[in-house]
Order: sequence, then structure tokens, then C-alpha cells
Amino acid sequence: MMKLNVSIDKFTMEYKDVPHGAFLRLYMMIMVTMGYKVKMKYGYEGALYVYELHIKKDEKVYMHIYYRNFNEITGHMYTLRIETRPEHYAHFSEILEFIRKRAKRINFVSCDVAYDIPTKLENVVVIPIDVRRKMSHCETTRYFGEGYQRKQNGYCRIYDKRLELFRNKGIYLENDLSRIEVVYKPDEKIELKDIERHSPKQNKQYFAAVIIDWQALEKKEIERVINLRDGKDMYTQYIRRAIKKPLANQYRVDFDELAGAVWKQLIDEPCSMILGVA
Repeated sequence: MMKLNVSIDKFTMEYKDVPHGAFLRLYMMIMVTMGYKVKMKYGYEGALYVYELHIKKDEKVYMHIYYRNFNEITGHMYTLRIETRPEHYAHFSEILEFIRKRAKRINFVSCDVAYDIPTKLENVVVIPIDVRRKMSHCETTRYFGEGYQRKQNGYCRIYDKRLELFRNKGIYLENDLSRIEVVYKPDEKIELKDIERHSPKQNKQYFAAVIIDWQALEKKEIERVINLRDGKDMYTQYIRRAIKKPLANQYRVDFDELAGAVWKQLIDEPCSMILGVA
């Protein structure tokens, strides 16, 4: 039985109705008393938020803070959004406490859900349920979604995790490792305290399988699987259904079951830090 590992990254949430004065005090606190490296951007063209603070505690630990969506044009209470890796929230407890005491509500926004598969990338087949989702490539990485859709629900990339670790971190793995990474961003507003009950349901977006035995497939089936895997031909829904039938005898990646089994464990630490609970 193949063992997959599930993890999360880019954990994003937002505080509702944070006073403008509180944000300015937070900015001064970060700049003057905390000693972080901070880059601030203000109201540039194409931005979604009026203020952006990009904070580095060191070369590995960061936090992005966004304040006042451009759609919020009246009043003095605005949305504050924070994004970082799940494990980094523990490094910014003072900032989290300051904002938490001044916000009316904390909502979950999104996270990346990663499925690590101990096999070569050529064995991983991901098929979008929506035939309109087109594939693009950058070197060996496959994408479903354009660059500007990076933070939208269902954005997906499939890549060689072993190669990525070696290139970016100098880490060498003896065994093959591939990753499917899908953005989870619910349409409905979910309070962070309730997110445990809302694990990702990504089977409705993608069908994925790992080819265990290529020889079990017929020549025509292999050709179609490779074309669909690499985005050379996305085919009609009718042909896609025919392609999925022989893949049922390979290894099916059940996103819902895999994520649901460990969801509480994955979100427990960042949620505890953000909500200020033991």
C-alpha cells in the first residue's frame, strides 16, 4: 500500500473590523520595538490592499500583513489579512495577540494542501473535473490555473518535490518524491474557530491516480493517459471517463479521505496561536 504524506502551507486568515489607529500603532510597534526587517508598500497599482507589511524575523521566518481592502472605502474599521507558513505563527505571538484583542472576528481564508507521493513525477496523473481547466508548464512542473490565479480555490501544481528540495535547499533524497499541491479557499466565510469541521473537499475539483503498473494498460490507454497527464490533449468528458476506468486498478489519490484524516492535526498549531488558546 502506497503511503502518502499530507501537509499544509501558506496559511492565510483575516481579522475583521480592525481600527485604523490600531493598525498604525501595530506598524510603529513592529518598526520601532520588535527589531524585525520590514518592507512597507502603500497603495500601489494592482494591489488588493492599501497597506502591505512584509516582515522577516530571519532568513527563514516571515509574515505578510495586508490591511484595508481597496473595496473598503468608508469608515475607520477595516480588514487585516495575515499570511505565512503554519509553523511561523508561533514566532509572532505578540503581533497576533495585539491584533486579536482589537478585531471583532477572525476568519479562515485559505491554505495550500500538499500531497507528497513516493514516486516519479511521470507516474502521477491529475485530471481536472472541470474540462475548462487548462494545463500550463514551467520546466517539469504542471499547473492548472494561470499565475494571477495563484491564490484562487483549486489552483493546482504538480511537481518533482525531490528536485525542488535539491535545487532550493540543497537537500538530497535517495528516493523519488512528487507533490500535488492544491489551494483550499472556501467560498463561504468560515470563522477560524470552526475551521476544524471544514476539511478540504478536493475530489470535486480533481481526479488523481498514481500509475503502479504501466504494463497493465493497453497501448491506446497508455497514449491517452500520457497525453492527458502532460496536457497535450485534454479530451472530451466522454473520453476522460474511459481513461479513468483503467486507472481505477492503479492507485487512486483520494484527496478528501487523505486530508480529512489529518486535518485537525495540521491546523491545530496555527489555529491555537492565532486564537490564543492552549
